[in-house]
Amino acid sequence: MNTILTALLCAASLTPLYSDSSSSFFEDITEPMSPKMIRVLLEKDASESLLEVTGPYHIFNPHDGSRVSSGLLGKRFMVRSLESGLKWGEEYPGIHQITIQPRSEETSIFVNGIQYTGSISIYAVAGNIHVVNELAIEDYVRAILSPQFTSPLESEVLAALSILARTDAYFRATTSQNSFWHVASSDVGYQGSALAVPGSPIDKAVEGTKHLILVHPTDGKNLPFATAWTGNSAGKTASYQTLFRQDKLSPAKGVEAPHAALARQDSKWTYSVSKKVLAQLLDTAAIKSLELFVDSESNKAYGLRIKDVNTTHDFDFAVLQQALGEKHLQSSDFTIVVKDDNVTFTGFGKGHGVGLCLYSASALAQNGSNAVKILNRFFPETYLYNLNALPASN
Repeated sequence: MNTILTALLCAASLTPLYSDSSSSFFEDITEPMSPKMIRVLLEKDASESLLEVTGPYHIFNPHDGSRVSSGLLGKRFMVRSLESGLKWGEEYPGIHQITIQPRSEETSIFVNGIQYTGSISIYAVAGNIHVVNELAIEDYVRAILSPQFTSPLESEVLAALSILARTDAYFRATTSQNSFWHVASSDVGYQGSALAVPGSPIDKAVEGTKHLILVHPTDGKNLPFATAWTGNSAGKTASYQTLFRQDKLSPAKGVEAPHAALARQDSKWTYSVSKKVLAQLLDTAAIKSLELFVDSESNKAYGLRIKDVNTTHDFDFAVLQQALGEKHLQSSDFTIVVKDDNVTFTGFGKGHGVGLCLYSASALAQNGSNAVKILNRFFPETYLYNLNALPASN
């Protein structure tokens, strides 16, 4: 971690990452990255939620910033929407949105039994409620990485993951079109703050890379972009747009992953299922034919088309993997063989195959590469950006 701190935190604002060069240069900031907070949707269109605050707090109206009330001893009630306004123990006539803000570092907030850092906002929408958690991006990064990486990983890999998670958070916070939240908790595996342990390897990695993100040069601006990581790419990664079928800012091409390529055969897996069971899993009437959509550059399967008697059904990789289960459809690098009434999936690697390949990153770290070189491998022609180097005027 000291390698990163010494080389980067004292540097200027932009450091280019090129796969064929270890040299660096610095440029003026072309697009200030001002968000320090991110809003995460916890509950959408819920009839009610159990909201508990332990310790002193304020209640604000986020519509105009006015203070509605305060409390000293905490409060625990179901929160719901009424025609006259919100109700949380007491009623708030004419107020259809509230934000609960801690008044002390000792104050904790729980939604349906899960602890959250930062503030909680409740929005009444058509008789139901949306529950949104606003917290510092650094705390958010800790929270989403901690439950994903409970097994030991090299410190430089964790540092690279911290930079990627922060990059993705800034991308979402600066591009979201929703006025209430930037990202849904279910989309990123956000499970609150309780699993983020102070002093843990993840905590140290986040703190050691604080303020560092990657940016992608786009239309004369340097912008954060959508990032991802995968368990084992089996030799090559796919682009974000290709695999996820989403038109989001991200590098347009995947990269070679030689370490994963060398171990490709060791990562082989198979899964066989009858047509009848597969149809049930995908909620289709029957299966007359199957057509797999494969990206020619990365050899990753990004979609499956099933034809029954009268209808065609298309499934992207994420939906297909969720239906079959990650233990069965282990990666996007697979082929399908249909024989009689059976469908056999044969593949290599683990995960969706986009972004940082953890298998290769670990091998690089074990061979002495630091986080910068690891990111350099998987995100060439992007720039390392030190948010803490922003001019005071920004």
